[in-house]
Amino acid sequence: GDDRAQGSRVQLRTSRLAVAMEPPTKKARPDDPAALELLRGELLEPLLHYTTTHGLVYADKAPGDDRSRVTQCPVEMLPSRLPKAVFDEAVALSPLWNKLVDAVSHDLTWLYSVLDRTASADDFTKRLLDMCKQVHSEGLRQKANLGIHRSDYMFHDPVDGGAKERGFLQVELNTVASSMMTHAANTTNLHRFLVSRYSEGSDAVAVALRKFYGIPGDRIECGKHIPTNCTLEQIPAALAKAHAHYGVKGSKVLFVVQGSERNFADQRWLEYRMWESHGVPAVRKTLAQIFKEGSMDSSTGRLMMSGEYEVSVVYYRAGYTPEDYLSEDEWQARLLLERSLAIKSPSVAYQLVGAKKVQQALAVPGALERFLSSDECRQMRRCFAGLWGLGAGENDADIIGKAMKSPHSYVLKPQREGGGNNFYGQDVADKLKQMPLEERGAYILMQRIMPRPQQSVLTREGGTMVAKCISEYGFYSVFLGDGVKVYLSEHAGHLMRTKAEGVDEGGVAAGYAVISSPFLEM
Repeated sequence: GDDRAQGSRVQLRTSRLAVAMEPPTKKARPDDPAALELLRGELLEPLLHYTTTHGLVYADKAPGDDRSRVTQCPVEMLPSRLPKAVFDEAVALSPLWNKLVDAVSHDLTWLYSVLDRTASADDFTKRLLDMCKQVHSEGLRQKANLGIHRSDYMFHDPVDGGAKERGFLQVELNTVASSMMTHAANTTNLHRFLVSRYSEGSDAVAVALRKFYGIPGDRIECGKHIPTNCTLEQIPAALAKAHAHYGVKGSKVLFVVQGSERNFADQRWLEYRMWESHGVPAVRKTLAQIFKEGSMDSSTGRLMMSGEYEVSVVYYRAGYTPEDYLSEDEWQARLLLERSLAIKSPSVAYQLVGAKKVQQALAVPGALERFLSSDECRQMRRCFAGLWGLGAGENDADIIGKAMKSPHSYVLKPQREGGGNNFYGQDVADKLKQMPLEERGAYILMQRIMPRPQQSVLTREGGTMVAKCISEYGFYSVFLGDGVKVYLSEHAGHLMRTKAEGVDEGGVAAGYAVISSPFLEM
C-alpha cells in the first residue's frame, strides 16, 4: 500500500522463478570507488533538476507558510543490474496474479475459512472480514471489480547457493493502494536520460559510466538495457476503462486519500493522465470527508457526493491500515462505499485476498489447484518462498523451534500494509517467545530472501550516500472483470526500490528506501 509519509506451511523450494542463464560471470565489475565518486559528484545536479522539473517530488516535511515547497523523491542515481530472464518471467506472471486474485475473491467459503482464525487475533482483519460478509449477505450491487495489483519480489542469490538457487522469490502481493507507480515510471525516464546523455563520448564521466556497467564501445544503448515502464499509460487507462464500464455520463472517479498526503505527486499524475488522455475527471476525498458528504440511493445504490455528482469508480489510496480509521465515521464511510453501485478498486474482498495469511495459505501444497490449472500452478510456485502459518491449528512447534534457533533466516509478518511492521533477526525470536498461541494467529513466518548487494549511490533531500545495497522489485497488473467476463488483464509496469544492506524495511516515503529501475543484463 501507500507508504505513510509521516515520518505455508511449505518446504523451502529449490525450484525458483529461475534465471535461464549461466552462473554469475567472473569478469571484472566496476565498483571502482574513484569512478563512483566522480559520477556521484557530476550527476547529482542534473538528477536533482530532473526530479524537480518532472514531478518526482514529495511535499516538504515542514512547508511553513509556503504550501508549494517540495523535496526530491528519494531515488537511486543510476539503475541497478538484474538478469533480463528474471525480469521477463515476472512480467509474464502478471496475468496469472490477476486471475488468482479474482478467483479467490469469488470463493468466499475458502477465503473466510482461511481468515476466520486470523480475524480472531487481529481486530483490523476482523473489521474488514465482517464488512465483506455483510455486503455479500446483503447482495452485491456491483459485480465488476477493478484490480490494480503489485506482486513484489527479491532476487534470491545467496553467496553459498548454486545457479539453481538464483531467481525471484515473492515477498508479497499488494491488492490495495499499490503505490509509487508514477514515481517508478518517472524514475525510469530519469535513468534513461542520465545514462543515454552522459555515457556517450570520451570524457571522464562517459568513461566512468560505461565502466560502471562493464559496457564496451562509446555509448550505452538504453533501449536494450533499461526497459520502458508503462505504469503511466496502463493504470490511468484501466481506471478510465472501469469508468466507461460504469457508463454514467457526468460521473467521476473518487480517489480515497489520506489527509496531509506528502506523496501527492504519485497520485496526481494518475489524475492528470486520466483527464488528458481519456477525459475522465477525478476527485480526492478522505474517509472522513466521505462520511460527511457521501450518500447512497437506497433503491439503485448510486453513490453521490454532496448531492452534486455520481461516483463511477472508487480508487483507494487509503484504507489499508488501521490508522486510516480514526473513528467509527471512517468505518461507516468505507461501508457506504462497499455497499454502493460504484466499481471498487479494490473491493473489500480483493483487499482481503492480499492478506499475508492468504499468501501463506495459497502456498500450502494443493491450495493453488483450487483456482488455477496445473500448468499455471507450476509457473507460480517457482516464485514461492517458504511460508508457514502460526497459531491455533497450524502445528507450528517445529518451525518456531527453527526460527528461534536461526532467527536471521526468517521474517515475522503481521497482516499489515505500508512498511515498518515486520520483525527481523533477533526480534523474530524475541517476538515469538512473548506471543501467546492466539496472538500468533495474526502472523506468518516467511523464509528470509537473500539478495546479493550492489554498490549504489542513493539520493535523498538533495544529498547522496554511497552504499552496498539490495533491491525489491514490484510488477503491476490491471484487471477488470465481473465474475463472468474478463474485460482487461494486463501487465502494467514495474517498480524497483533500493535500500542499504542491513536496512530491513523497504518503504520509500517512510524513509527506508529509494526508487530505482533495473539495468537488464543479457
